[in-house]
Amino acid sequence: MPDPELTALRESIRHRGQADVPGATRMVEDYLATVLQDAGAAGDPSAHRWARDRLRLFMVVSWGNWFGVLERLPQEYPMLRDEWRALLADPAEFGPEHLVAWWWLLQPSMFQPLVAGQLREMGAPLRDGVAGILKEGGAFDDRMVDWTAFGAVQ
Repeated sequence: MPDPELTALRESIRHRGQADVPGATRMVEDYLATVLQDAGAAGDPSAHRWARDRLRLFMVVSWGNWFGVLERLPQEYPMLRDEWRALLADPAEFGPEHLVAWWWLLQPSMFQPLVAGQLREMGAPLRDGVAGILKEGGAFDDRMVDWTAFGAVQ
């Protein structure tokens, strides 16, 4: 007997429309504003760039675990994996808001709460990272993720 949750996920994936990148952008920017405010770096553009970059890294590393659910959809999985890889391959084009919007689009009722929970968990490490770099002189741009090297080891 088919799993009703998987059936609902499959149908949601098959009938998905356009990703809500503007909504995801608002959510990510509000989230980052709070993190930066709490870290004492509100209005610091280099801290903002670093926090966006690090948030994307956290998402790439941790959200890959969610593919365990998608792997249970053998017809859809290869396409979804290719879409995810395309998003990961171009960090200049696809920021954290694109990753959020992509997951939201798959099945909002499943992934919106997962995204929200993960962002709550990521808040303290991001805040502490920003505060630590500020304490050491604020050289945020020297600590950006080397996405080319990162992609080579994945």
